[in-house]
Amino acid sequence: MCAKMWRQISCTRLQLQLKATLTGGQSFRWKIVKNDDIPENNEYLGVMANILWLLRQSDSHLQYKVLGELPYTNRQRIKVAEPQRVPGDGDLLYPGKYYEDLLIMYFRLDINLEEYYSKWCEAHDHFKSTAGQFHGIRVLNQDPVENLFSFICSQNNHISRISSMVEKLCTKYGQRICEYEETAYHAFPNIESLAEKNVETDLRQNGFGYRAKYFQKSAGQIVEKGGLEWFAELEKKEYMDARSELMTLTGIGPKVADCICLMSLSHLQAIPVDTHVYQIACSYYLKKLQKSKSVTTKIYQDIGDEFKNIYGPLAGWAQTVLFCADLRQFKDGKAVKRKAE
Repeated sequence: MCAKMWRQISCTRLQLQLKATLTGGQSFRWKIVKNDDIPENNEYLGVMANILWLLRQSDSHLQYKVLGELPYTNRQRIKVAEPQRVPGDGDLLYPGKYYEDLLIMYFRLDINLEEYYSKWCEAHDHFKSTAGQFHGIRVLNQDPVENLFSFICSQNNHISRISSMVEKLCTKYGQRICEYEETAYHAFPNIESLAEKNVETDLRQNGFGYRAKYFQKSAGQIVEKGGLEWFAELEKKEYMDARSELMTLTGIGPKVADCICLMSLSHLQAIPVDTHVYQIACSYYLKKLQKSKSVTTKIYQDIGDEFKNIYGPLAGWAQTVLFCADLRQFKDGKAVKRKAE
């Protein structure tokens, strides 16, 4: 078992808000484990990069514990050292800087978010009035395999059930990391395990319904295309080219492809358009769409183009902030908002 001491990296609350970032529908493996009805005191438990983390915030730092871990090789652009014992780090597999680098990568902490909030507030009154004070919302930089199959689960679904399905998938096919407070936690399955011929049948028997066939078929296609290296190549491509290639996979339409581009391939201009985003667009950006009965291919494109024209190269991030700020769960006053200056 790894050392369970709190460690920290410098990060203010204006740069990162854990609650909306982790529970606003981007990732489905995080849960609040301490809730004093004071969001600033919440702690968050979740698996990322084959590590079971416990996260919390102070006014000036992001604090974390490593509760359990396995070696991680699922991300081509992360250089992972060979497992080693580090003096002073207890039983951790890697030097302390490795865990800091993972969190900086995951939350994209190298980007000054306050600077972009100021630009987005100037770009449109809707952002200024709705999201300008709803600070610290980050676009997560997620493992593309986990992100892709999590959003296959998201089709015609709600967050609690998506989370349940993702955990079921990890328990069935993922390697066990550790047990914490009488619950076992598992890594996300590798792509080869999801490509096995029995996966569709197994998942149908476990309540995945029509989505079951998408898992096995799209996993097999990814293996044929080159697996993790294929995702690494998509990150280097132009956004629309990467999006088009993703849509060659079984069960991947425009919205899921845009989620993967935005949250895993660093194409931060991608705009995933679901019903919620469509309603925001109709109300504040393209009011002429209110007469439309459905989101056609052209309307989907028009919404994306409008957000890009207004918010620029990080339009997908601005849209994520607006999406979170508009969610019912964050309208009850418990989400962390920026204090008036």
